[in-house]
Amino acid sequence: MRPKSLVLLALALGCGLIASIGISQVLDGSNKPAMVETAPIYVALQNVNVGDPITDAMVSLEEWPKDKVPPGAITTWDELEDRRPRTNIFKGEPILDTKLLAKGEINDPIQGIPDGMRLKTISVDARKSAAGLLSPGDRVDVQIYVRRNEQEGVLSPFTKIFLQNIRVYAVDQTVDKSIDGAEARNVAKTVSLVVTPQQANRITLAENLGEISLIPRNPDDETVVDDHEQDIDALLNSSTANNREKEQLASTSGRDNAAPSAIESLKAFMEAAVQRSQIAADDGSGAGAPPPFEMEIVYPTEVEVLQFIGGRPVKPNKDGTVALTPFVAPAPANSAAPAAPGEASPLPADFPIDLQVK
Repeated sequence: MRPKSLVLLALALGCGLIASIGISQVLDGSNKPAMVETAPIYVALQNVNVGDPITDAMVSLEEWPKDKVPPGAITTWDELEDRRPRTNIFKGEPILDTKLLAKGEINDPIQGIPDGMRLKTISVDARKSAAGLLSPGDRVDVQIYVRRNEQEGVLSPFTKIFLQNIRVYAVDQTVDKSIDGAEARNVAKTVSLVVTPQQANRITLAENLGEISLIPRNPDDETVVDDHEQDIDALLNSSTANNREKEQLASTSGRDNAAPSAIESLKAFMEAAVQRSQIAADDGSGAGAPPPFEMEIVYPTEVEVLQFIGGRPVKPNKDGTVALTPFVAPAPANSAAPAAPGEASPLPADFPIDLQVK
């Protein structure tokens, strides 16, 4: 091989080697992670309930990127020792100073009341608190039942939902749900609600006026329903029903139209009966006329059926037709012996209704 060719070959190999080394260094530099400044903070190793004392087994000191460290994160054990959570702390969550009570403090539920709101506590039992199913954080409607009290101007008992979508702050002295859901279900004696000052006044008035009940609702349901007070007339004059679709889809579309009242139905029935009786009375024969109006009189030992046409009593004939019963006026008072004291005046023999007790 010529010396010139050898020189060119060596030069090419040298250039290729230099290029490969440079490329390797560039690739190695891109794979190396950039140096990030970190800071140590305490992180929860398990769920910690409100008020539970924090021990070293519940937390761990971990290195977090300094730009990711939340404000108020606990960085030393001295800041964490002898402190309890003010709210629930979840596994993997940084321990923040704002979520802890002061050193030696056991609980501070009042600090959790939102600004501008008030805490109103009411007495309840199993019937008024959904049989012990209520927990802190649930949503309820507040219902009042008022008994009849003529002295206070309440002439008829009624019920009404006067507050809706109210948050339960505490059940007895429990102000937060357990993270693992292992809390026991007990029938509460008191329930504390988060309300405005005006709502607190309404609850106090309702407590002194009648009985208060709490009706649980879906926490995601923000619907406010126009609720008119329900009294005995409204209860007996209408009937509503749910179906599976409504219960599953929580449909809030229109309500059923109210049925006619019982008094209106009875009035319409009586008017129709009188019209039929008048038609039969005008005809005289009764042929082809509507059936007479019937009335049942219930005695202690038997039931008697009376028939009326045009408001006058009738008696059935042997062939099944009916005939008007003539009414015989009673004899003048001077022609009959007066009734003895304490005895009822005698009735005509053919009086259509036997008023004697049987």
